[in-house]
Amino acid sequence: MTDGNARTVLIRRSDRRRIPWKNGAGATEVIATGAGDSPAWRVSVADIGPGRTTFSSFPGVNRVFTVIGDHGVTLEWDCRTVDLDPLEPFGFDGELGPDCIAAGPTNAFNVMVDAATTAADVVPHHLSRSHVLTAPDAETVIYVHRGSLASGYHVAMAGDCLVVARESIVATGTATILMATMTPLAVGQRV
Repeated sequence: MTDGNARTVLIRRSDRRRIPWKNGAGATEVIATGAGDSPAWRVSVADIGPGRTTFSSFPGVNRVFTVIGDHGVTLEWDCRTVDLDPLEPFGFDGELGPDCIAAGPTNAFNVMVDAATTAADVVPHHLSRSHVLTAPDAETVIYVHRGSLASGYHVAMAGDCLVVARESIVATGTATILMATMTPLAVGQRV
C-alpha cells in the first residue's frame, strides 16, 4: 500500500475541462477519463438548470448519476419515473436518455462506462477523521462533496477529486465523499 505517488492525481475544481453535452442541451466539466483513444470510462460534473432537460443518449454506455447540488431531480422515461435526492447514486442504461426535472439549479456527478468492458460503482461515504481504501485492481475517482480529504501529500477540498490509477491508497479526512470505482470486466463477463 502506498500513498501520494504518481499514480494518484489531485484534480482541483478549477482544473476541469468544460464541454457541451452530446445533444447540446447543457454542459459538463470532465474530471478524468480512462486511457486510450476510445476510453472505457469518463467521470464528470454536469450543470443542471431548473425545470426539464433531456439527457443525451449514449448507446453501449452504462451511467451512474448522482445529484451533488442542493436540489433533487426526477428522471423520466416513457414508462418509468425515479425521484433522486442529493448523494443518492442511480445507475441506468445510457442509451435511454431520460428527461431530467430539477427542483432548482443543481449539479450531478456522472460516471459513464463502456458497458461491454467496464463496471462502475459509486458509493457515498461520510467520514469523521476516518479513512477509505481504494482497490488495486480498479480506477478510482474520489469526489469531495464537503470537507477535506488527504492522501500522502495531496489534500482535496470540496469540489476537488483524487484520481487513483490501480493503486491501493488510504485517504483520510473529515468529509462527505463519493467514491467511484471503475473495474474492467473479466473476459467471461463481457457482453
